[in-house]
Amino acid sequence: MSWEEWRQINEDMISIIRAYDKETIPLVAGFDWAYDLTPLRISPVRAEHIGYVTHPYPNKRPQPWPPKWEEDFGFAPIATRSLPRDRFRLRQRRQRRGNRLRQPDYKLPRIESISWIAWCFDPEWGPTMITSWDTFQPTDEGKFFSDVMHANAVSPSSATSK
Repeated sequence: MSWEEWRQINEDMISIIRAYDKETIPLVAGFDWAYDLTPLRISPVRAEHIGYVTHPYPNKRPQPWPPKWEEDFGFAPIATRSLPRDRFRLRQRRQRRGNRLRQPDYKLPRIESISWIAWCFDPEWGPTMITSWDTFQPTDEGKFFSDVMHANAVSPSSATSK
């Protein structure tokens, strides 16, 4: 389908969502497994207070990634991103990719204020986070995201005092 068709579907869904809940912030994904948001430059979704979704899978662009990310989605008001496992690269490369989206070498000022999700908690459906349902042993990717989440964990007492 064309971007214009996809945009219209999303605008219709946003209208339905807002008929029931005006406070919700709808999220709109781009093409190519939610990676490519380039059509927004010319034809943005005609709705206020929305966020865009991107999934920067490593196979979408060759390295270096940050300049390509800026071209493909860095200009958009990103609400969420997915950092999937790349089965064909070394853990070190996967870790660098995850860190690039979280660290200053990807110079998007709002990058630290957006949400992200580690996909997916399944030993078969990739990108996997665990090796089996019996042991729940994390994969390299699962270990990486577990470490990131534990490093950023907020204790229940400090969360309620804010």
